[in-house]
Amino acid sequence: MIGLRNLILIPLLSLLPCVIWLWYFASQSVYKRPSRQSLFITFALGALVTVPAVLINLLLQEAFIDLFGVHRSLMLFLIVGPVEEGMKLLAVYVFAFRSKEFDEALDGVVYGAAAALGFAAIENIVYLAETGPMLVLLRGPFTNPGHALFSAIWGLSLSRAKAAPNILQQRFVIVLKGWALASVIHGTFDILLISARSSVVFLALLAAAFVTLFIWVRSRIGYFQKNSPFRQSTVIMPAGAYCPSCGAYGIAGARCSSCGNQLPEKVELVLCPVCDSEQRPGARFCSRCGANLKLGASANLHERPHFVAVTKDGEGKIAFILNRQDVNVGRTLNNEFVIEHPSVSKRHARLSSRHDEVALEDLGSANGTFVNGLRVSKALLEDGCEVRFGRAHFVYRAAQSEAGAAGKDA
Repeated sequence: MIGLRNLILIPLLSLLPCVIWLWYFASQSVYKRPSRQSLFITFALGALVTVPAVLINLLLQEAFIDLFGVHRSLMLFLIVGPVEEGMKLLAVYVFAFRSKEFDEALDGVVYGAAAALGFAAIENIVYLAETGPMLVLLRGPFTNPGHALFSAIWGLSLSRAKAAPNILQQRFVIVLKGWALASVIHGTFDILLISARSSVVFLALLAAAFVTLFIWVRSRIGYFQKNSPFRQSTVIMPAGAYCPSCGAYGIAGARCSSCGNQLPEKVELVLCPVCDSEQRPGARFCSRCGANLKLGASANLHERPHFVAVTKDGEGKIAFILNRQDVNVGRTLNNEFVIEHPSVSKRHARLSSRHDEVALEDLGSANGTFVNGLRVSKALLEDGCEVRFGRAHFVYRAAQSEAGAAGKDA
């Protein structure tokens, strides 16, 4: 029987390291503090999913033993790791991922950690009740942050999926890969943890693996901190122009650095679809990389209206499918059409579909919105027109028919 003292002490010791680690991961979002309410709800959902996780684990392990016998290492890889990571992922998906709060890549790490640490807190209560309060000295510094580090892997895949084209198959594959990798790493850690109880070698391997994963997650955190859309304003891209007298290239509206003549104010923005370098008006091929400036996207990529991005190989690739009447375009992940480019504003433009027409409206963006090279505040889009949000280049394709779509949108 658990004494009254342990009845109070064990829940406190179980929660304390999880709350400390949650504070650590949440504090890494230095340019946009995550909502405390969203963190608490995600933490609570992570705790709640321990119940179905235990039930599913027991059922699958029993079936596994009936079929293959007792193979503990295989069960950790094939059942425990995938089930626990899947339940934690579900806890983030049902709330945080679908909320407006999830608006930058680092949120995948933060909310993944919140769900994982809620899950770990309930595990702590169970294990400490069975073994004793001193077990917190092992679980607090290693097992609890381990859960958060595993979840950072699929958490980042959720962020990548939200920024990917809104095609269900593409987004699903991104998340599936993140979940599978986290499951394998989780299973590996569990095996090392069990083996470390009787072998110094495995203990050293466990410590090395933990440090390596922590360093990798820290590097990802540092990268997304540096590139956070909340860190600074949109990078202003000055318009360029060629001098009408000597042909030298300079900033539109400024004096030519070669002959001193005034450069014209530029209205059109002609960029190479491959390397994004600015071109002379009327040029057919890029002066930098030689790409065909008139290159069109492949026709009939999708039977719904969509935007096509031209890859560096010169191929058209769906960037976004217009699957709703109103679509916000911008750099942060709470836009429907996410464009991760420094010249794109956090909330850049809006697309509205009405009566088989698609209207584009600039929302006061820093670098402007362009249709066929002309800067616009509002415009109706036509099939095959070039659309640029800042320096991000796309081709718009109107609906070709009312037949079923080739791929389901998210």
